[in-house]
Amino acid sequence: MITRRRVLAASALAPWALWAKPGVALAGNSELVSLLVDTPRESVLDALAMRIRAGLKPQQLLGALAVATCREVSPYPNVGFKYHAVMMLRSVEQSMVAMSKERAWLPLLWTADYFKAASAQQDRIEPWSLRPLPEGPRSIGMSEPGALVDALVVWDPERADVATAAMVAAGQTRAALQTLMLHASRDFRAIGHKPIAAANAHRLVSTLGEPVAAPLARSLALAVQNTEGDANPARGVHSADRDWQANQALAAKLPPEWQDGTDSISAARTLLQELRTGTSEQAAGAASQLLADQVSAHTVWEAVMMFAAELILRRNNIVALHASTTANAMHYCYLAADDDRAKRLQLLQAVAFMVRFRSMVERDPRTRDRRIDAIDPAPAADVDEIFQTLGRSRVNAVRQALGWLEAGGDAAVLGARARWYATLKNRGTHDIKFTEAMLENYRWLRLPWRDALLAASLMYANGSDDQDDDVVLRAQTLLGA
Repeated sequence: MITRRRVLAASALAPWALWAKPGVALAGNSELVSLLVDTPRESVLDALAMRIRAGLKPQQLLGALAVATCREVSPYPNVGFKYHAVMMLRSVEQSMVAMSKERAWLPLLWTADYFKAASAQQDRIEPWSLRPLPEGPRSIGMSEPGALVDALVVWDPERADVATAAMVAAGQTRAALQTLMLHASRDFRAIGHKPIAAANAHRLVSTLGEPVAAPLARSLALAVQNTEGDANPARGVHSADRDWQANQALAAKLPPEWQDGTDSISAARTLLQELRTGTSEQAAGAASQLLADQVSAHTVWEAVMMFAAELILRRNNIVALHASTTANAMHYCYLAADDDRAKRLQLLQAVAFMVRFRSMVERDPRTRDRRIDAIDPAPAADVDEIFQTLGRSRVNAVRQALGWLEAGGDAAVLGARARWYATLKNRGTHDIKFTEAMLENYRWLRLPWRDALLAASLMYANGSDDQDDDVVLRAQTLLGA
């Protein structure tokens, strides 16, 4: 077994240390990565606070976290749980950038503490580190894009890992990530965590550059290949793979100008209803027909995002919130895709996935029949009142938020408060991730009733009376914020 200590000791020469390239701004972060890995959890905030006072930059810590989490936390046995240490990093960056200078460090320091918790959990399950790559014949020819596709098709994690690293080393990071983003959306295992991981990796590499490319891409390749207990999907048919198989044919039949349609509110409502009642195959078929009838792809995406928000309105549980974070991730992968076929499949898969989420949410007998386009607005004096109401009734807070927005309230003010409480009163890895996904989904929408999506997000928001997070309070004290 390759242990953490052995890998770090050999990191200067290890073939997988591709991120440490001279002349790159983050290349000096190897010492910071070692600090994150080796410092005990109870001391890591103090150590980082000292570095911050000495001039450490937020992007440097983000880059070091990207490398450390990918190296030390495996996307097995589940693409979830401890693996959120990797998947939440882009959301943390979004919060960091949006906050004031005094607060910007807090989500990063919370995440550093969570990394230590996830790393300890990893050690309890099985000591693990991203392994050194083989040299010699096994790596020859693996930098060709076809090698990665072949490995993904046959669900071979080891070959996919080698091919991904070889492509990054050959300067083909973009092509590797394009391939991985598409295949992350091919199956419904892990309730959407695979496309979430794909969007996270692509965005972080776009922000931080090649220094973090190898560990992020390799970690993603392993996540994409996780069958979560199913027999090899290349050798049999599983429920999680059926939408991918059906949507190949639908994608091929779309007209060449399928993206050039017009926006249509009525079409969005039609698809919303199909998402509420149809099977995943029927919903994808309805979306395909709308596109063929020259309805814009953006309209289809709006219906997807609004329905995802409807699910959190109907039942604010862990499954429903993943509908919104998955819709956000798949839309990002759609926008970032170079290939037309990849765009078609990302959209159709997103439609199908929303029905899958609905089926899971409806298993909970506490699920209510609430509609995103039928929220009854209520008056609120200001944002303070809305977030105070959250402690008494989430549904009433949603109604107040919609009433306040429709009366001219500033969505940016509401969003900023939700973002701040997601950090200050953090209950776990989903708070920041969900909040940033919903705020971005809101910005992407053009529907006249998009305020309902932002209001519905309060079903999973933190209220003003919720308890402050101990780690964040400690970080504030250490930084004098």
